[in-house]
Amino acid sequence: MSITSEIQKIIDRRTGKGDYEGKGHITVIDQHKTFFQELEQILKDYQTFHSNVLHQIAEESGEYYVMSIEDPTFAERVRKASPDQAIAKVEACLKECERLERRFNRNSINISVIGRARQGKSRLLQSISGLKNEIIPAADGADCTGAKSVICNAKGPVRAEIEFYSERELVDQVQKYLDSIGINKIIGSISDIKNLKSTIESFDAKKLTSTEGSRFGHLKKYVLYYDEYCNFIGTTQRVNNESDIRSYVAQYDTNSHPTYKFLGVKEARIYTEFTYPDAGKIVLIDTIGLGDTSLGIREKMLDTLKNDSDAAILVRLPAATGDGIRIEDDELYDLICGQMGKAVLDKWLFFALNVCDVLNNLNAGHAMEKNLRDKALNFAFIQRVNCGDKSDVEEKLLIPILQYLSKNLIEVDNNLLINANMLFTQAYNEFFSLCDKMRSVINSTFKANNSMGEIFDDEYEKFLKLSLPPQLNQLNEKYRGKTEECKIIRNEIHKVLQTLIDFCPEKETILERLNSGGIDAHPDNVLNYYSDSMRASICDKFEEINSSTIVELQEGIKQEILKILYSKDGGKLGTIPISETIGDDNILEWCKAFIDEKLEDFPVLKEAISNILNYRLSIEGLLEYRVNCSLECMDPTSSTFKRPNFQGQSPENCSTIIEQTLMNSIPEIANTLDNSISDLLFIPYHSFYARIRKLRECLIFSEEGRRELRKFYREYSAVIWKEKFQAAIGKETAMGEWDNYNTLMNEKRNKNLFTIKLENI
Repeated sequence: MSITSEIQKIIDRRTGKGDYEGKGHITVIDQHKTFFQELEQILKDYQTFHSNVLHQIAEESGEYYVMSIEDPTFAERVRKASPDQAIAKVEACLKECERLERRFNRNSINISVIGRARQGKSRLLQSISGLKNEIIPAADGADCTGAKSVICNAKGPVRAEIEFYSERELVDQVQKYLDSIGINKIIGSISDIKNLKSTIESFDAKKLTSTEGSRFGHLKKYVLYYDEYCNFIGTTQRVNNESDIRSYVAQYDTNSHPTYKFLGVKEARIYTEFTYPDAGKIVLIDTIGLGDTSLGIREKMLDTLKNDSDAAILVRLPAATGDGIRIEDDELYDLICGQMGKAVLDKWLFFALNVCDVLNNLNAGHAMEKNLRDKALNFAFIQRVNCGDKSDVEEKLLIPILQYLSKNLIEVDNNLLINANMLFTQAYNEFFSLCDKMRSVINSTFKANNSMGEIFDDEYEKFLKLSLPPQLNQLNEKYRGKTEECKIIRNEIHKVLQTLIDFCPEKETILERLNSGGIDAHPDNVLNYYSDSMRASICDKFEEINSSTIVELQEGIKQEILKILYSKDGGKLGTIPISETIGDDNILEWCKAFIDEKLEDFPVLKEAISNILNYRLSIEGLLEYRVNCSLECMDPTSSTFKRPNFQGQSPENCSTIIEQTLMNSIPEIANTLDNSISDLLFIPYHSFYARIRKLRECLIFSEEGRRELRKFYREYSAVIWKEKFQAAIGKETAMGEWDNYNTLMNEKRNKNLFTIKLENI
């Protein structure tokens, strides 16, 4: 398999495409990012609430201050239940998710070229990309790279997209220079930069250290050459002329004259077709060399490694006069290890010693390579290569790196997920600890001593005597006393029976079919046809009763029962808020939402109310059967069907006989059906009575139901009887707020929600 194919496989594994459809790394990260965003919002809401509680205690006012007086340990328990550490951990998890999201969403493998200034990084990039010195600046005497460049392998002419800093980003950058030098000046907008001219002219730079002096020099560039870059700030410029690209990214033009547009450039993306045909979807990132005196170079390099890179090539130019591992080399290596970790450094960090005859440093390169190997550092490999020679770079560096990455990046990605899991576990542990501390704030003693318990006992006793049980009993008696038929259904059936004659075909229609010719025109077949047709039409008409009248009755009894449960005079459940805003006129939708949100911990109550919501009046099948039985006399296949004799009759006479036969069957159908449905018409009211009785027995008469009903009303007592709790409502509401946050937290306190299942990766 080619290197390009291997790299594509890695990209597919990350993005969930190709063989990894639906199971890519990005899917897992996006799921956890969504979870942590939700958790962060809950924690920040609680943080605001927590601060308000402490403020009440400090100001000696409000219900929480009263609670702190009643229990001297209350305030300290509140302080210990601070969410700050949990928020910090969750924010770290979100930051890591966003970092991994950027990595796994990339449709390329990014290789950064890093190192100190004037080591040959740009020469190396020129050799791989084929770009000229006029585009990727390389110079021997001074720092040349001015802005981060991202070089993409793409067909077509050389072109670039230059992204400039936003106004805020540039203002912050210049402010850092002012602060680092000790110039007491605050700038708030980009126009303030130009106005610093008098400040820097009057500033005594002699008192500065060497480092500060270099920074002062950079600050002067921002101020004095403001007009060179200011019009581009906040924009992205597309450059189609390759000779113009250098003017945006280099500190000097090809004639070594200084340029200044780079001061405003955040990133340049250069598109060109690489010279190596199997380079595939790789991207090269040219970083500003360490040693450049502008601020934040190290931080920008580390940020590029952590957030934008899959691999990196550390370039080092051994001195021709002899060289060794310098302190700045050790510092750079330690800096990378400290930021990126050592675990899989040997899977993605490569060391290139820039040596060649022209540089006269081959011996120094050999010596330095030996020193590096003796130190047993965690490099994927160390290679001596002429960075300015395309063939040498391709053979000794690029191809080996791509081959190495195609075999090792999967392990690097998996290690990143393992590290993320460790971070997520830390967040879980902190969150778990917070949940325990929150539960201890309103302890059981606090709740037991609350006078609202007595209020509940009184109100619940009244409730049992005057509200839900009496209303259910009244509705129960309403249907128990109904010994008559369900007149609504009887009336609908009679309406259909009165229209049966309308289903008979007219004589002219029958005669037309008799005269149509063929076997279908035989009188017996015509009779069969219209018998079947009438029977089907009559069945359909009765089916409308099933789908409208019976369903209406069924939904009506549901409404009656649920309105009792919902109303303030009955079950008072409508006083309990739910997340959805559902009008009083949509009682069924309210019931569904109420069951889902409020009854998970109340199985008896949940089942009892669900039985009402799901109730079906079981009469449809019986009515359909009775209708079909009454239509037997019109079924040509039935023994009860009275077939007339058509022998010797003219078509006109046959049509009369058929019409009369069909019409004569209608009274028999009507009479048979009318007599056969009487027992069915008693079923609805009996069924309603049984359903109401079952609800009453479950909630009011069974021991388990009574116990659970009381527990439920106790939990929501502060809402249901709000007007009765005015004297103690502050304290009860306070405890309810804590309980609300406890509930929200406990819904998230599941370790599986925090953990990436690595076995599925």
